[in-house]
Amino acid sequence: MNTLSILTSSSNSFRDQQQGETTLLATRRHWIVLVEQGFFFLFVILLPIVAYAFIHSYSFFPIYSDLFWFLALLYLAIAWDMFFYGIMIYALNTLIVTDKRVLDSQQKGFFQYTLNEVERDKIQDISIHMNGLFASLFHYGDMEIQSAGAQAKFYFKKIPNPQKVKEIMMGR
Repeated sequence: MNTLSILTSSSNSFRDQQQGETTLLATRRHWIVLVEQGFFFLFVILLPIVAYAFIHSYSFFPIYSDLFWFLALLYLAIAWDMFFYGIMIYALNTLIVTDKRVLDSQQKGFFQYTLNEVERDKIQDISIHMNGLFASLFHYGDMEIQSAGAQAKFYFKKIPNPQKVKEIMMGR
């Protein structure tokens, strides 16, 4: 079962939901974003191990080994925190489609939150861009919404099944 179908049947409420408004879709960026972060985290945690492999045989290493291990553990703790910060940002950034509006809820940091919205009847055009082999294989892409409102365009990056999301937004 894919992410879109799980979240489409959600009846959860959300911040700033209007009276009588029904949620049609609530989704996050594609799970491939977490895989990319995981590979980056794996690369980052390998750096102290590679450094140890190069410097452990030098004569100065026994003198500074305690400092090396302290710095390596501090580095790994910071990397661990950054990894979970990325997971938090992934989990809190959502695209919500209701029967009246499209909302883009973005958590950009611990204390920086924005909510952009466009009424569905003011949507003029929705463009989908699926670039690359992975986007085609895993069915994700970028979406651009042109509206008649004050904010001209909305951008959504790496949305799962963007064609189905477009159909839901257009009411098909």
